[in-house]
Amino acid sequence: MDRYVAVQEPTCTWAVFDTFDDLPAQFGGVTLIGLEEAEALELAASANEQCSIRLREALALGRLRLVATKAA
Repeated sequence: MDRYVAVQEPTCTWAVFDTFDDLPAQFGGVTLIGLEEAEALELAASANEQCSIRLREALALGRLRLVATKAA
């Protein structure tokens, strides 16, 4: 599941939402709302790629480790 998703707003514009926080995403202090569809899709994809890169780097450096748990 992607953290950032492009969603259509009631005003027919688009926004990028952070699914972890359930809030509009921000970039450089700018809230990503009122966008064109293509712009929202591109920004969401770019943000998800950056998250993926940071996660891979943290795992490679041993800053994070994945832990599996058994379902009860």
